[in-house]
Amino acid sequence: MVADDYRDFGTKILNPVAKRMPVGPMGISFLSLLTAIGAGYSFYMADLENTNWLLIGALMVFLTAVLDALDGMVARIREMSSRRGDLIDHTLDRVADIIIVGGIALGPLVEITVGFAAIIGILMLSYMGTQAQAVGAGREYAGLLGRADRLVVLVMVPIIQYFSEGYLDWNYMTLMCYTFAIVCTLSAFYRFNKIWTELG
Repeated sequence: MVADDYRDFGTKILNPVAKRMPVGPMGISFLSLLTAIGAGYSFYMADLENTNWLLIGALMVFLTAVLDALDGMVARIREMSSRRGDLIDHTLDRVADIIIVGGIALGPLVEITVGFAAIIGILMLSYMGTQAQAVGAGREYAGLLGRADRLVVLVMVPIIQYFSEGYLDWNYMTLMCYTFAIVCTLSAFYRFNKIWTELG
């Protein structure tokens, strides 16, 4: 995943914030879910005439990404890491993915079939990552458009869409969903093959 290459840089920036967070890791995870709901609603409301919702949605996704990073950091700093916490974190991540992209799929900018194809691709990719861990191969992050990458894209593309109507007959939100559907699905197959080889 491309965004993971900058994980250490992001950790250095957020570490002082994590040390001063008044909320525990569980609370941060639920705050992240609330911002994801805000993002999904904003994208659902956005159309080519009400483009301000795109900027609000992009901001909400950015806050979701920051909070998603902070919950794990706070848990480690306070020595509160646990398997239950990991379960909550991964579950809420998937719920947030569905809400954010679901808002796009149900909104006027993207055809619902394209939007839900994007959701399926995203869920398949995430599933292969955790299934690898379930079968003893360790958490798998290989492939393109992992969660960190998707959140970056979900911040950038709505901003681009705000300033430009689109490319040819497609708006950029639709192109983004096509990309999620295709690339995430291919990455899921790549992860499956990689896990299969490791288990052999």
